[in-house]
Amino acid sequence: MKCPISNREDLIDDCHITIEFGYGSDRDCTTYTFSPVHDEVGKKILEYISSLAEDGFDVDDYAKDTMSDVFEADQDWSDEDKKEHGLE
Repeated sequence: MKCPISNREDLIDDCHITIEFGYGSDRDCTTYTFSPVHDEVGKKILEYISSLAEDGFDVDDYAKDTMSDVFEADQDWSDEDKKEHGLE
């Protein structure tokens, strides 16, 4: 699979971007969905948002950790699995 934005071919289904404009916006009630995209695209979007922000703004304040939604919270991971999935 190829990323539609960056054309990178090492895309895995790991990043999805949705931008929603509400009523009264120049883009009145329009939603843009880019899915999936390479995770580097998502990281660059977060960097860009941070560059627009004033001091004291942290994009991580708007993050939601969904790891427990994807994996069972009480799942026992081997040390090898943790390393393989970036959990250590």
